[in-house]
Amino acid sequence: MVPKIAVIGAGIAGLYCTKTLLSDGYEVELFEKSDRVGGRMKTDLVDGYQLDHGFHVIQTGYDLTKQIIDYEKLSVKAFEPGAKVIRPSKNSSRIWRLSDPFRRPFSSFRDAFGFFASPFDMLRILKIRRRVRKMSVEEIFAEGDMSTQEWLLKQGFSQSFIDRFFSPLFGGIFLESELRTNERLFKFIFRTMSNGDMVLPENGIQAVPNYLASQIPKEVIHLNSRVESFAKDSVTVSGVEKRFDAVIVAYDNRKKLSSKHVWTIYFSAPNSPLSSKHIMLNSKIKSPDNIISYLSVPSDVQPSYSPGGRALVCVTVVGDKCEELGLLTKEQVTNKVIEELSGWFGKTSNDWSLIAVQHIANALPETDSEIFTSLNSSPPEEIFRCGDYMVHGSVEGTFISAKRAIDDVRQKVVMN
Repeated sequence: MVPKIAVIGAGIAGLYCTKTLLSDGYEVELFEKSDRVGGRMKTDLVDGYQLDHGFHVIQTGYDLTKQIIDYEKLSVKAFEPGAKVIRPSKNSSRIWRLSDPFRRPFSSFRDAFGFFASPFDMLRILKIRRRVRKMSVEEIFAEGDMSTQEWLLKQGFSQSFIDRFFSPLFGGIFLESELRTNERLFKFIFRTMSNGDMVLPENGIQAVPNYLASQIPKEVIHLNSRVESFAKDSVTVSGVEKRFDAVIVAYDNRKKLSSKHVWTIYFSAPNSPLSSKHIMLNSKIKSPDNIISYLSVPSDVQPSYSPGGRALVCVTVVGDKCEELGLLTKEQVTNKVIEELSGWFGKTSNDWSLIAVQHIANALPETDSEIFTSLNSSPPEEIFRCGDYMVHGSVEGTFISAKRAIDDVRQKVVMN
């Protein structure tokens, strides 16, 4: 008989497990409690605007992801490498363009001297870039127990440069404003950014799980099917127990989930506030009265994100910054964001219309050295598990975890 595998959770981890095990010849059933696949990678269509759940991009520098996802079929388009950085001011905000801080550090930072960093900081950027590009992913995750903040200081970066550049960029990536995330993940992301581009699919980030689902027969995916209980050889749905040879739990079902959360605020604007396809970082994010980490205009990169030639503006606010200021409701966060944007762009932002305010809880897993220590080992369990929380919070981490679960199933449940 053909072995039967149950997969619980139709995020990209569960979809990849299902697709791959079906190709191996296993009989697979995928159970998803919601009405669509994708997990946290979702896109809503609102009045013609494509609103991703949070600011999502795909990094083409991910080694495993590019083997799984056909970027050409998703019609991806790239952000400009680098970023714009704004120094908000009551009198007049100033904006610098950093064309490519990772791949062309000298030329890209040339105009930023005198505010962002010293020439020595630029040399340090180049040094760590060369270092991490030479390292394999396994080498990067093999050792290192400092926080990102501690590691950057050890490399000799000035605190001013950390606050003005690394904090808004990587604080927004890690979804925590103190850069307490383990140094290994910083080096991994830095390496990834150095080796590829940030891209958006034409049909929103939901296109990624949809692409995986398109390779799975429809009858295999059970939507609106909440699993009430499971064991190593069974799942119970709607009071009916179904037997399997193995069960994969492809979501984080731990009782204590991550405290990392993020606010994403979308606006419709007559024109883009940016004149290039960059994201804009807030150099004063460490100031106590600033909450915006960065701003992007997805429609500058993919016009399909907005209708009628209007601009879709996406503002990212890390949750712990709001907590520091006692901003706990959608109205409080939105009012503060509108106030800050007025300081950034003056009367121009008065013409913007609010589309949506998203609060995403448990947005990313916490990452520590204990998780990374077990990155290259996956001891067999009675119930197989996968998800970014087992590796690190990224698309790549999710696929790495799923691949490990697939390999474990192959070893334990042998095809006849």
